[in-house]
Amino acid sequence: MQVKLIKVDIFQCIFLNWILFFAFACNSEPKRATVPVYFNEIENLTIFSGNPSPIAEINFEREISIGDSPDPPLGRLGRFTVDDLGRIYISDSQQSAVHLFDPHGAYITSIGRGGSGPGEYTGPPYPTVKSDQLFILDPMRLLMDIYSADDFDLIKTINLNPTNKGSFEGLFDTQVNQIMIIDEATYLVTMSTFIPRVPEDAGELMDDRSIYFYLMGDDGRLLKPLIEPVPLFELTGRSTSEMARYTGPYSRAAPSPQLFAKPLIAVSDIGDIFVAMSDHLLIRKYAADGDYQSAFYHPFEHLEMNRESAIHSQGTPFLADLVSQNEIPDTWPALDRLLVDDEGRLWIATIVDDFNIYEWWVLDESGDLITTFEWPRDETIVTFKNGKMYTRETDGETGLQQVVRYKINLTEMN
Repeated sequence: MQVKLIKVDIFQCIFLNWILFFAFACNSEPKRATVPVYFNEIENLTIFSGNPSPIAEINFEREISIGDSPDPPLGRLGRFTVDDLGRIYISDSQQSAVHLFDPHGAYITSIGRGGSGPGEYTGPPYPTVKSDQLFILDPMRLLMDIYSADDFDLIKTINLNPTNKGSFEGLFDTQVNQIMIIDEATYLVTMSTFIPRVPEDAGELMDDRSIYFYLMGDDGRLLKPLIEPVPLFELTGRSTSEMARYTGPYSRAAPSPQLFAKPLIAVSDIGDIFVAMSDHLLIRKYAADGDYQSAFYHPFEHLEMNRESAIHSQGTPFLADLVSQNEIPDTWPALDRLLVDDEGRLWIATIVDDFNIYEWWVLDESGDLITTFEWPRDETIVTFKNGKMYTRETDGETGLQQVVRYKINLTEMN
């Protein structure tokens, strides 16, 4: 069952979201899912009833893997992407290059190399494929090279360091920290205030920063905000544990502990933008030009958070130590990941009481549940393309990172 509500869209309610997130006392039982009253102010919102039933079954068949190697072509596996032909582009953080593999996992060629000239990168490059073009970002210099995906000739280089930040309120002292390709001429960038150093104290909750979301043109100029700024909650500081200490007088927790609500954004192949805050299963859809379209909401029972589970869920001793010395929220977020495949389906990783796994929900773009499945947290799902799922995993015998491809078998229930 679902209900349509037509109201005024106010994304500013996200700030009230934060207040409500920290407002309730902690206990050991899951909270009963309810619909927040302020959701009534969201335009064109579909609210689903709780406990939806899947309409399909899903399983996965492991097909190929491509991994780290002490020998060329792949040194240390970085980010990767997949094109419409099933070719896999893998960033090499040792060689500052992108290696191309065919759909069978055979090496084809390499693109780029270390350096500061055309087609060269000062660190691990980030590849993305849209239509017939390959975009490779040098995040250290905020330069993006655009290649033909047919012959890999370099078409042009774009400087993505915004030159007009001063024209927008609050952006003067921000830096770009993420870039997503919407189409050949439009990008979505996130920016936040840069803190180069933090005190030596053993953990500090930074709650006075915001993340900004802006559309950018291919001339490197910001066009307009996509949504209102979102508060950024981040634990920083220096661990008191000798075994967990980083070198140097100052340290930062990276990645941040999975404790606080965070923004999740995914861009489809046709440029649709999906936005969520991880504390609710509320997904908003925007067109490629940033205009709001619609939203849907599924009630979700949040897990109560206790200090022991918060500490033990962290991936490193450093993060665990920081968490042990700071205030924690009353409940876990509902979501951790949001992805969209080449058929427009949404794949959402929800947080459940087994911290070794995520329960993934597969939804159509209207929010109807297709199916669910469980997947290990340490086998990171990266993308879905051409009826395949691609993950980043660690080989149990060698300890090396690898890209693993699975065939998706989705069968409708009778």
